Amino acid sequence: MRQVVRIRPFDPQLPPEYCTTVNLSQDGLYFTTAAAHYAVGTNVYVTGDFQPGSPIHKAVAGAVVRVDQLADGRFGVAIQIVAGT
Repeated sequence: MRQVVRIRPFDPQLPPEYCTTVNLSQDGLYFTTAAAHYAVGTNVYVTGDFQPGSPIHKAVAGAVVRVDQLADGRFGVAIQIVAGT
């Protein structure tokens, strides 16, 4: 299932990212990115079904549990949802 999500690292030095999921489940998601700053253990906020300007965004906390180097030079990132905020 594909869904536009906003990924915002806890670290304010890292920028938020808007991407489309490749896989999505109740407790996790997987997306691809060109950003190389994700590592196992990175804590993030995930806002699902993100629509810019919508007042009904609900962010949940998650943690990166896997980072894959893809053949095209991008990265595949798996995030496990750990709590609602």
